[in-house]
Amino acid sequence: MMVLREKKQFIVFCLMYTFLIFWTSYSIELVIKTPSLGLASTSFFMALGVGIFLSLLYAWLIVRRNSKTIATLKCIGWTNKDINSLISGFILFTTFMGFFIIVEVLFHYAAFFVYINPTSPTVPLVNLLPVFVTFTIFLFFQILAILLANRKILKVRPIIALKRVGV
Repeated sequence: MMVLREKKQFIVFCLMYTFLIFWTSYSIELVIKTPSLGLASTSFFMALGVGIFLSLLYAWLIVRRNSKTIATLKCIGWTNKDINSLISGFILFTTFMGFFIIVEVLFHYAAFFVYINPTSPTVPLVNLLPVFVTFTIFLFFQILAILLANRKILKVRPIIALKRVGV
């Protein structure tokens, strides 16, 4: 339900994760093909830095924007563990959607070029191995983001939900 209420935020971060997964995978592909190219490794580390920043920002935004909802859930008996699993699912769902979008785009890219010229060998834009490696790296980033979100969830007090009652 929280995903449906936060559609704009979900779509924006899902597209950002898609772009970052592609960027990092493409940088890995460039490093593999031309190891002497310093720009590819710089691009790779820049993508990783942006990925860490966006993961932590996304977790912080989710907890910050939903603090009243979290407080209400605590008032009706949800434990911190229950709320943390809800927020963790939200964060991981966004990452999985970005991954599935990039895999789908790569499959359609390869199919399009096979359809246009079936006799020539298809050269994929990015192989799937760097995409899976990047996805694994991003899952690690999401674990860090989940730990940050868990810390923030512990600080949300149920009184926030009751603050405006009777006004």
